[in-house]
Amino acid sequence: MRRLPPQKRDTVRSMLADTPENCSALFLLDSPSSVVVVDHEHTPKFFSISYPHTFPPLYFLYGETDQLIISKRFFKLLKEPADLVVPHSLFPVVNRYWPVRFALPVLFMAAPQDWRPASAPNFRVRLLHPEEAGLLEKAFAAEDWLWDFFGSPARLLTKGQAAAAFIDGELASVATTLAYTRRYCELGVATRPAYQGRGLALECARLLSRAQFEEFDRLPCWRTHTGNIGSWKTALRLGLVETPLSEQFVFLSNYEHVGALAGVAP
Repeated sequence: MRRLPPQKRDTVRSMLADTPENCSALFLLDSPSSVVVVDHEHTPKFFSISYPHTFPPLYFLYGETDQLIISKRFFKLLKEPADLVVPHSLFPVVNRYWPVRFALPVLFMAAPQDWRPASAPNFRVRLLHPEEAGLLEKAFAAEDWLWDFFGSPARLLTKGQAAAAFIDGELASVATTLAYTRRYCELGVATRPAYQGRGLALECARLLSRAQFEEFDRLPCWRTHTGNIGSWKTALRLGLVETPLSEQFVFLSNYEHVGALAGVAP
């Protein structure tokens, strides 16, 4: 297995279509903070795209099912707790060589090609400015996954975007760009407990989707799991639909997620 520096990732990039299912992986391919490992540099048949700066670190795995020797070698080196997102076809291989603690089917949703953002404004929701990074971090310290792939709220608000709802001057809910490609923007939403049940996450997602569509011509997409009903309903109300490959990927972990992470969504 060989680690690829950012300037040598074009071969891997050419193997991943710009689809909602690949949004996070493609975003990480352009990040110098990610780690890309392949079996062969020029003709990879098994490769991993990972982000090591979370706990557990997150891996997106792709490959042909007959690469058993390479797969065994890769998983033998993967000793630390980890979360994996893999296509269904790779699940038997992973399960053979790696201790899977739990598995969840990944639900992918995206805006259809004729989707257009809602036009009705909501004056309690607005985009956050880069100088408000501290406000975002303070209000959602427990939901730092909202800016995971950017490394910090400051970098998120510089390189990506966030839309927030304010109630009586308090930051109550937020939607962020978890990742993006040329065609898609993957959204994440969170609402502080005291303000839940008011539809704020949907309003934030609507504004962020509109901003991404009008500025970059990106369509919103969503990644969750079938047990997260609230997330699924928010995506539906945003106008998103399940993709053709929804539930064809599996979120796996060998880590015992507890507490707030018990219903972890990939």
